[in-house]
Amino acid sequence: MKKIYYKTMISSIYTAQNNGFMSDIWKFTSSFYFAFATSIYLMFIYLILNNYLINNYLDLLNLKIVSSKYNFIINMVIYFFLPIMTVNYLLIFKGSKYKYLIKEYKNNYNKKFFAWYFMIAFVFMIATLFIKIK
Repeated sequence: MKKIYYKTMISSIYTAQNNGFMSDIWKFTSSFYFAFATSIYLMFIYLILNNYLINNYLDLLNLKIVSSKYNFIINMVIYFFLPIMTVNYLLIFKGSKYKYLIKEYKNNYNKKFFAWYFMIAFVFMIATLFIKIK
């Protein structure tokens, strides 16, 4: 599982470095791309678990901080984006470990692997829209 994570992050780093107008902040954008796609997967799993398998027992995780319009975005940031971006920093960018990983996974230092990861995430996002909430 860790190899797939590293391959995906190396491909995300390549995508961010060759992005053109945002290539100067490639560390943040590569981590953001990965966190966005992974958050979609985690949200899909959360909705399946909460709505169909354990009957709304995970509703206690929903924080109601501001008006209901923005609670979803705040919950996504707190439960998905921040933890994923923190893990990315600790496992990839701290101590410039990404340089070693690029050499080790040089076959994945392209846009192909991450493009598939990202496109499949969009399929899951569309599927999430059709999950009926009880």
